[in-house]
Amino acid sequence: MKNLKYIAIGLGSFLGIRYLLSLKRAGEKVVIKVSGQRDQITAQGISIRIHYNIQNPTRATIKMTPPLIKLSSGGQLLASSTMQEVEIPSSVKDAKGRIIMNAFAETGNITTKILVPWLSVVAISPQLLTRLQSNDPADKVKIDIETFTQLFTMAGDYPYQEKTSVSL
Repeated sequence: MKNLKYIAIGLGSFLGIRYLLSLKRAGEKVVIKVSGQRDQITAQGISIRIHYNIQNPTRATIKMTPPLIKLSSGGQLLASSTMQEVEIPSSVKDAKGRIIMNAFAETGNITTKILVPWLSVVAISPQLLTRLQSNDPADKVKIDIETFTQLFTMAGDYPYQEKTSVSL
């Protein structure tokens, strides 16, 4: 009976360590592809559509909240999103609205629209305004996209932050 107790403790420790290592690998190997494009120009401002595709090449299944996204250019904040505006495919969305990153799978196209008000663009640079309105490929604007989210695992909840640059 005593040996059975030690075997159970050893097996539990092994499985726990294996799971934590798979979470660590997931944090290093999960690929988040971010792209952006100018969507519409309206009287309120410029609408930018952000696309996410999350690939999980590990055996750990992780859930995350819809991301909060901040757009900036040259270190100046242009706009930010709300978590409610994120469009998540129903196949990777749970009952609480979280994104499910299944093991060895990808989430598909997760999108959100962010409205950059004219006042924000003009306050940073009038040149940025003309470049964002232009359809010329030579006038592309480098935008930094900061993603803030919360990851949920069996081992606990962790904040996650990533910064990506795209050209619009």
